[in-house]
Amino acid sequence: MPRGAVHSIWIAVDDKIPQQVKDVTEGHKKLRARRSADPRWSTLGLRGTEAKTRRAQWRTEVQRLRLAGELLDTVDVLVEYGVREELAARGWDHEWDPAPEEAWEQGRWPGSRDRGLAGYPDRLSARLDGDLVALAVAACWWTSAPAIELLHAWRDRNPGITPPRYELDEEGRRRLGGPLAEYARLSDQITTTGAIWRAGVTRGLAQARTAIPAQQTADGATTSD
Repeated sequence: MPRGAVHSIWIAVDDKIPQQVKDVTEGHKKLRARRSADPRWSTLGLRGTEAKTRRAQWRTEVQRLRLAGELLDTVDVLVEYGVREELAARGWDHEWDPAPEEAWEQGRWPGSRDRGLAGYPDRLSARLDGDLVALAVAACWWTSAPAIELLHAWRDRNPGITPPRYELDEEGRRRLGGPLAEYARLSDQITTTGAIWRAGVTRGLAQARTAIPAQQTADGATTSD
């Protein structure tokens, strides 16, 4: 999986998620338009270098708002904000050794399981900062590496046993015994990048929904002064 300044990912999600993301980002586009109307960012009456400087100041302000989660006006920005928050919440937002090429290869990681027969029926695409993607891949790989190694050993010891393909509920787990119970325990210790991307979408949506009412309240307070 090649790395670069920007990296495209596909995220398996529930069927209503893409529309929800579209709705909140449209709301934030309107928020951006309202903020850009602030006289501080106007280039009216400015020319040349002054106008160029003012536009650069606005772009800097947009970047600040996006990083703060106050302006999540595109899918990419929303997902990237959420992924950063998810990594921070896990304590994984620090430097890791680079993940091996195996971690970047297409295909399923050992221990990964499908989410029932329906799985995740929809897809969401996003373009994220390449360094952030590399950080997420490395964090997932190195926190999962001990369990992955043990799962390889489990397969060598149990060549005739087929592990569960789907995620199990509590009742399903109780029914497992012997080697299959061990497999389930080990697979629980593996975090795939897909889980991080989905958690990022969830966090981004929650923050976007919170930011719009907060800004509307602030706008109302400003208007009433």
